[in-house]
This record gives sequence, C-alpha cells and structure tokens, in this order.
Amino acid sequence: MNAILRIVRAAYPDVACEHLQVAHPGADDDGLWFITRPGVANEVQIESSTQGCPFLIEHERTPERWSGDTIDDVAKRVIALLAAG
Repeated sequence: MNAILRIVRAAYPDVACEHLQVAHPGADDDGLWFITRPGVANEVQIESSTQGCPFLIEHERTPERWSGDTIDDVAKRVIALLAAG
C-alpha cells in the first residue's frame, strides 16, 4: 500500500489515507484503506486481503468495482477517481 500512496501523493500531496483497524483477530477487513482529498466529499476504497496485489478498488460515486493487478494500475485508477471527485 505504501508504494501506491507514494504514487498517488505525487499527484495529490494533500491526500489522506486511513487504514481500517480491526479490533478482533482473524477478521478479513484489515486490508481496507480509505483515500480522500481535502474538499472532496467522495472517498476511494482499496481492499486487499493480502496487503498486496490484486487490489479491489471502489468509489462512492459509482457502483462499479475495479480490480488492480499491479501497483501502477491501482495508483492510476485511484488518481483518476480522485480527479473525478
């Protein structure tokens, strides 16, 4: 996830990332990240059960879900979604 954030932050230095902290061991939600930009209401959600590829990408404004098989693919999709607001 750090590699994705480095690429996204190169495009949007003010981007914020929040990692869902799961309180109970063994839960499958510990690979869930929320990425937002100040002043933009919608967030991008990235999920990975292994903390690596493939990633599942979701955006609040659309019911679509995307899969990213490489760090570059995921970063490009996140940047595009953040640009769309």
